[in-house]
Amino acid sequence: MTSYYPFVLLFASIFIIILAFFTTRLLSGGYKQSISNKNLKFIEKLPLSLDKSLVLVQLEDHFYLMYIGKNGAQLIDKLDSIELKETVTKNISFNDIFEKFKKK
Repeated sequence: MTSYYPFVLLFASIFIIILAFFTTRLLSGGYKQSISNKNLKFIEKLPLSLDKSLVLVQLEDHFYLMYIGKNGAQLIDKLDSIELKETVTKNISFNDIFEKFKKK
């Protein structure tokens, strides 16, 4: 029993890590699908302090500027149309970061 114990412990640990990995991926994918909405879009959030922020939300063709604090949310203004600046986000893969790190 003592000669196989380290191997059993190693395989059990690997199995638990793999199981936790796939469980996490399964749960996170299901959560993203459950909160997706076609009519309501979160545009931007500006934190003012730890528990206060301004939020811009789009509902169909209207935009709503809201204040969110620890006591709740308040509507500041309803805008029919605004000009939004698009931010360019570049998807960087782990391999790109790793290659830059190896070169240094």
